[in-house]
Amino acid sequence: MENFETAAKSLSASDRILQDLIRFDTTVELRPEKPAIDYIRMLLEKEGIETETFCRDPKRPNLMATIKSETGKLPPLLMYGHVDVVPVEGQEWSCEPFGAGVGDGCIWGRGALDMKGELTMFITAMIQVKRDGVSLPFDLKLLIVSDEEGTGSWGMGYLVKEHPEIFDGIRYALGEIGGFSMMMSGKKLYPVMIAEKQFAHVKITAEGEGGHGSFSHSNTAMERLCKAVEKLSSHSLPVRITPSAKFMIEAIASALGGVEGVALKLLLKPSMTDRMFKLLGKQLEIFKPLLHNNINVTIIEGGSAVNVIPSRVSCHCDLRLVPGGSIEDAIRDIESVIGTSYEIEVVEYDKGSEELDLTLMDNLFASLCRKDEKAVPVPLVITGVTDGRFLSTLGIQTYGFTPMDLPEDLDFTSLIHAADERIPVGAVDFGKDILVDFIYNGYASALEQCR
Repeated sequence: MENFETAAKSLSASDRILQDLIRFDTTVELRPEKPAIDYIRMLLEKEGIETETFCRDPKRPNLMATIKSETGKLPPLLMYGHVDVVPVEGQEWSCEPFGAGVGDGCIWGRGALDMKGELTMFITAMIQVKRDGVSLPFDLKLLIVSDEEGTGSWGMGYLVKEHPEIFDGIRYALGEIGGFSMMMSGKKLYPVMIAEKQFAHVKITAEGEGGHGSFSHSNTAMERLCKAVEKLSSHSLPVRITPSAKFMIEAIASALGGVEGVALKLLLKPSMTDRMFKLLGKQLEIFKPLLHNNINVTIIEGGSAVNVIPSRVSCHCDLRLVPGGSIEDAIRDIESVIGTSYEIEVVEYDKGSEELDLTLMDNLFASLCRKDEKAVPVPLVITGVTDGRFLSTLGIQTYGFTPMDLPEDLDFTSLIHAADERIPVGAVDFGKDILVDFIYNGYASALEQCR
């Protein structure tokens, strides 16, 4: 990409801020987030925007910025995101991962999509609102956090537990994973995240006959655990159709129409769900995790010596629960596959919201459509987790809404956390304009319609 420097001369101020952010190596748990957050604070305070820092570790701070309302008649609107990124080790990049180079119409680098590009939208939206001097009937807040790609213990998890007062009055938030364009059956869909699956870490333990390694043994703990692992790897957990997944699939089915729409609606019939996945395979695979709890074995432990048959061995599993599902139901799902003779321990469980609040959805969609007349906004349920899981414990509804108009050959979901992560030049300004439109024309209107 020899044209980096030439192309860079035509970048907007927003794209240059994004470049600056990418050049901060904020690899989670390896590099401190402080330099990047200090840079953001400098940008905001330069515009006269108030900021406050909260931290468990000074090297990993969190920054809250506020544009105060003169009246404060309505609840504050929160925009939030993280500066940390996942590692690049073991990946083959076409460019320097933290170089923020420009080529093929894109800005390249770790974090371009997850989520320094989205953060730049929020930062520049705050700056524009402040410069415009518009009097809003609500406080506008921007929260920049550390440690989202880790456990959240230095970021949002810490803030929700130790500083819940900074979220007083907030009912709605805009965050990551949603608003990017994708082509499906000739339609330009913009999925907007309304819910996410829940995360749990479970430990499954098998017990069996132990003894000396020189003798033959049957029904050992290792044998029993291996049988459980094989079943979990080859069998889907039972179908679970939740309101949020149903809402998403019905909306996409209606948008697509035709045979594709009919096939999607059949997924919502429990007797047909798994049959449709077997029949259409890859065409529907993105929907499979939304209609099942799913589990993956990630660590196996047990045994103390090569000549000793252990009587107790365990595996650790990444369990993802459907939105609104219970951990008790998830354990029953596991037992339906492996049986009830295993010990199942819940090591960690991040419980998500049980109810959806879709008050803002129509107005978010409207702001998107005002910018792109070809847009077909649809609700999205994501299979991963974000910092929204922490906010949900405070009753705050997050919408994944960082709009991007992407070319057909740029797949958002396949590039995040991957080599050659990149975002089109101008995508940040596209999203910023939609956010500002919603701040001015959508948020207050949505709340007043509900009164």
